[in-house]
Amino acid sequence: MKARISQMLQHINGPSRHQQDLQMKNTPATNSQQFDRLLREKDREIDRLRHALANTEARLQELIGTDVLTGLPNRHVFKEHFTHSLKRALRLGYSLSFMIVDIDHLRDINLRHGHEIGDSVLVEVAKILKSSVREIDMPARWGGEELVAVLHETDSDGAAAVAERVRRRVEMIELKDPRSGKAVSISASLAVASYPKHSSEPQSLLEAASEALIIAKEQGGNRVVVANV
Repeated sequence: MKARISQMLQHINGPSRHQQDLQMKNTPATNSQQFDRLLREKDREIDRLRHALANTEARLQELIGTDVLTGLPNRHVFKEHFTHSLKRALRLGYSLSFMIVDIDHLRDINLRHGHEIGDSVLVEVAKILKSSVREIDMPARWGGEELVAVLHETDSDGAAAVAERVRRRVEMIELKDPRSGKAVSISASLAVASYPKHSSEPQSLLEAASEALIIAKEQGGNRVVVANV
């Protein structure tokens, strides 16, 4: 009887405050907010995991010593080789050159044609660089759109000739966008710095070549520039 009276009063007065709170917690809007919050938390967790994975892959590549995409030595191995090679050139008294190959507009190629085409461009340029230098030289993947090479017993004029040969061959790469079938325009800017003409220090040679590369880019790319003395 009491239960029946209680049900009648509840029907007349409406749900209690506690019941209203429970109903509010279970409304579709509240559930949606909770779901959105969980999604944001999961997205942040996925981003953290991706960042950790990228760092691990980079560290693994460094330990292996080889760039996975191009198959060339990576930056870590190259820097050690460059330092030792320059010391040897100083000791034995022969010329040595450092060359940078920077693929023009690679980011635009990635955006316009897709990252698979961008990766293919890097692979093709790496093949050209490797086949354009001698076995005693070392080509490598510096990072991003940049490849590099140490040219042993080569002065700045000789290195500029090698760079020009690479530039012409890069310009002849034939790749098509798989979606549109249109040819992808590919070119590269190259810069050269040499010992003893420009410096006897590894970092100074890197900086001299980097400054020359900036000039090549400012002049419109697709050219070879030798560092200033």
